[in-house]
Amino acid sequence: MSKDRPIVAPQPRRNADGTTTVTTLDAGDVRLVCPSWCVFQHGYRHPPAKAEITHRSEPEWALADTPEHGPTSLVGVSLVQWPFSDRPQVCLSVETDDGHLEVGPTGAHRIAAALRKQADHIDTMVDQLISLRAGEDQ
Repeated sequence: MSKDRPIVAPQPRRNADGTTTVTTLDAGDVRLVCPSWCVFQHGYRHPPAKAEITHRSEPEWALADTPEHGPTSLVGVSLVQWPFSDRPQVCLSVETDDGHLEVGPTGAHRIAAALRKQADHIDTMVDQLISLRAGEDQ
């Protein structure tokens, strides 16, 4: 086998008792109970370090269907948790152009408020756009 050939990591094993086993880089096989909302792989690197084991929910996307561009996703949010890390609390993950922000309840409320404010701003700009386009017809 060539040294530059990619290595495909095995998927975490679902066990008969409902637990999942993840093979880790530093702790061998780790057996864990996934929260009901966990639907994704349990680490970013393969194999992950134990602290990188990740529970993640299915992302929910804000979607818009515009006549100009068709359906598009605007922002995705999901639940995320690193149960063996130094911050094991469940967080809200919000996808941005800079990557993912993982925040607690206060941060999540602030993001929601910012999105509501942006929605109000878009509505105001739509009114301006309508006026500008009406002026073009004259």
